[in-house]
Amino acid sequence: MENKSIVTKVNDRICAVEKTLTWIVFSIMLALLVIQVICRYCFDWPLAWAEELVRYTYIGVSFLGAAVAVRENSHICIDILPNVIRAAIKNEITAAKVQDVIDIFACIVGLVFWTILTVWMVTYNIDIEVKKQITTSNEWPMWVMCLPVSISCIMMGIHSFLNGIEKVIEIKRLGKEGAGL
Repeated sequence: MENKSIVTKVNDRICAVEKTLTWIVFSIMLALLVIQVICRYCFDWPLAWAEELVRYTYIGVSFLGAAVAVRENSHICIDILPNVIRAAIKNEITAAKVQDVIDIFACIVGLVFWTILTVWMVTYNIDIEVKKQITTSNEWPMWVMCLPVSISCIMMGIHSFLNGIEKVIEIKRLGKEGAGL
């Protein structure tokens, strides 16, 4: 069994918390949706507050799930370049190093993207809080409903950073293997 680095352990633990939170919020959302459907169609008593809450929890769950996908590298990607490079390089260790360098570049691009999006979302949250915007039926502060998106963007940036650090550690490990250490 391979020893995991502290970076991998931290990244995995954060992801485990995100997965648990995603399942809990998803379950609450599903229960609210079932209650909403039963009330609307069986009792002719629609619950506007539940419908609105389901909408915002769906957005939150989607972004939390996106953070998990960043950690697990399971977002859709185009891998033509890595496949061509891997086919051209005969040495497995060198091919793995090149793949890791490409992955590090992708992590840097992701980190920059998530940082920009986080700054934009935090600015947006501050703006809607200053304007005292509220949700339509529940009349809750709108910035609270947007907060999960901001937090998820922060988490995606953290995962991009930690994934990149993991790749740097992998390159060092491959360097030691290639040198016979």
